[in-house]
Amino acid sequence: MQTGRPAQGPVEEQEPEELPELANLKVRGRSVKTWVIGASAVVLAVSAAFGGLNKAAAETPPLTAGKAVDAGQFAVTVDRVVTVKHLKPLFQPEPGGALIAIVAKVKVTDDLGTRPPSDLFRLIGVPGIKDTEAPMGTTTIDDETMNPVLTPDVEQQVAFVWKLPKLSELPTEVKVSVQGYKHYDESLLDHHEKWLPDALAGAGTIKVKDNTK
Repeated sequence: MQTGRPAQGPVEEQEPEELPELANLKVRGRSVKTWVIGASAVVLAVSAAFGGLNKAAAETPPLTAGKAVDAGQFAVTVDRVVTVKHLKPLFQPEPGGALIAIVAKVKVTDDLGTRPPSDLFRLIGVPGIKDTEAPMGTTTIDDETMNPVLTPDVEQQVAFVWKLPKLSELPTEVKVSVQGYKHYDESLLDHHEKWLPDALAGAGTIKVKDNTK
């Protein structure tokens, strides 16, 4: 009697299983393509809500001294940019340095009084001052009220002051930008009325008056 394994016939080659395309894969009953499109829509919606798309797409209006600018929550007109040795007793520079100030007419367009926000103005390209740096403070010109609360619909002249380090030469001109704000009846975060930063309302180069001498 012959023992051993039974003879096996030729082995059939199996074709490799075809993998589904990424677009046809499903997660929780929905295709991956649908999830990606949905996530992209959420990102775009959040970006638009906080002004991201507006900032990227909008063209910044030119800014010149004496030109009124609609910044949403504020109507502003830059009068001049000046450098001074000090503004005692309110503001003093570091030893050997100076102060530089944007003097502007500012009016609150809302029905509630408020302080000018720290990002309303920026100085761009000034040695010793970061482009994102907020002013060290503000003061009204007429009565020297420091960091004043502005009354709605009343135009006031306000100085926005930065420190300048000791430089071999003071700037003779600077680029100034004005931040715009957009009103939201309901905030996405806490369901209150809000003014949030929007696209820049204006930007331009303005000559600097040297009052340090």
